[in-house]
Amino acid sequence: MSSATPPPSEAIPFDAAEFRAAMRHVPGTVSIVTTGQAPYRHGLTLTAGCSLSAAPPSVLVCVNRSAGAHDTILSSGAFCWNILGVEHLDLALKFSGQDGSKGDIRFADGLWCDLKTGAPSLIGAVCSFDCRVVNAYSESSHTIFTGEVVAQTTRTGCEPLVYVGGSFAALTAL
Repeated sequence: MSSATPPPSEAIPFDAAEFRAAMRHVPGTVSIVTTGQAPYRHGLTLTAGCSLSAAPPSVLVCVNRSAGAHDTILSSGAFCWNILGVEHLDLALKFSGQDGSKGDIRFADGLWCDLKTGAPSLIGAVCSFDCRVVNAYSESSHTIFTGEVVAQTTRTGCEPLVYVGGSFAALTAL
């Protein structure tokens, strides 16, 4: 009987571009991870975040080491993971750098407050998780930050923004 999976010694060469294309079909929650305090705030749009544990409440986010927020998360020891609603599409685009803005200027739009750590929390986000960094793991081009949630906000009755097929969408539109 033949095996459907080749043994490791016969692995098929893998193309990173094919992997990226396949990952476009995996829906992701759109969020903005923020850190720092004015005028040294930084933030970025990402879909690589998830819950990690309920006891203690913790999350993880994956941040490219080339992102402006990366080193500020390391030095401040804090970040806020803000889950976006469909009404935050413009913020998702701004924090993804599509308009060329960087650093604190990205916070000119939206309403922001500080919860416990001082990392900016988006007022009106689906949820915001204010976190103290517990661990940072370097992996390839990214750092995986795990954070203990020290404060949070939740807004009910809003529709989350997702990223799939290379674009932002409403969850109900899928």
